[in-house]
Amino acid sequence: MIKRLSVMLLVIIVAGCTKNSKVVPGCPLKACTDIFVSIGVTFTDNNDQPIAIENLRVIDLSSHLNLTKSANSPFWALGYYVIADDGDLKKLSADGDNIQVSATDPATKQTKTVIFKIAGGGCNCHVFKVSGPNRIAFN
Repeated sequence: MIKRLSVMLLVIIVAGCTKNSKVVPGCPLKACTDIFVSIGVTFTDNNDQPIAIENLRVIDLSSHLNLTKSANSPFWALGYYVIADDGDLKKLSADGDNIQVSATDPATKQTKTVIFKIAGGGCNCHVFKVSGPNRIAFN
């Protein structure tokens, strides 16, 4: 009885460990989380206050893909906009792509453009920011 219980417990533990494992040919076996990752940036005005922007454009400079999210809304966090998420994972290279983000301040009509480096694809479980600011400030 104890032997059967031990075997069943071992099977349950092993099954639990491999449930979220990601198997990609040529990649090491790893456990990935089920968390949906997004990368964003906050836009601020000249008083360092978050603002709703216009004309947000997110372009992958290597593939020329438009990564702009149509569902971006300043209503859930004023000034914060998603520029990439796990839905873009396969569109991005494992080493990172240069992503051009541009937007316009509706009050001043000033447009800012910033380059981020964002990685995905390959053996990565999630997208991640290699470089780029957390905040873009309008003057």
